[in-house]
Amino acid sequence: MKQNENVISLARIFSENSLTGIGDDEGKQVFNELVFFIEKKPEYKIFYISIKDVVFDASFAREALVRLAKHYRKNRGICLVDAEKEMLRLNILAPVLSLDQPMPFYAGDRFDHIKMDKVGSPSKTNKPIFDFVFKNGISTASDVAEYLDFKVNNASTKLKSLYEEGFLLRVEDKSETGGVEFKYYAIK
Repeated sequence: MKQNENVISLARIFSENSLTGIGDDEGKQVFNELVFFIEKKPEYKIFYISIKDVVFDASFAREALVRLAKHYRKNRGICLVDAEKEMLRLNILAPVLSLDQPMPFYAGDRFDHIKMDKVGSPSKTNKPIFDFVFKNGISTASDVAEYLDFKVNNASTKLKSLYEEGFLLRVEDKSETGGVEFKYYAIK
């Protein structure tokens, strides 16, 4: 859930540091600032980076944004907001492809992933599972199996794949039988 405490404005960082959004060096500088901010907020699992009123190139996007999402993969989620400018999303596409890291975004109320063809979004077979988890908030393998008429172990494997690929986060919980059960949720 977006709160003021877990929303980071790139425009503010650019302004405070007189940045232009060009190149690896500025991207690495912003990456470090973003990590510092995120590490001070362990109570949040998802962070939203506003790209409103900024311009940046693909090198900056790779080092600051996509590398940040990859750095926190499986631990915390990074989601872009205010991503209405297609040019900025295109500058993020090459790093998404080269680092094999999903990058979710909101353009207004529209949610999507920065992607090209099949890269950057859940596979065709995993898309219905992702959509179910996205819609329901938190889901278990049993929930997915029941809804999609899968065997629980098949649903569990697909959820784990989406988690490993960086599309979902998960928390460990105790199952009713006393074992471990993972609860998955979308980075949204």
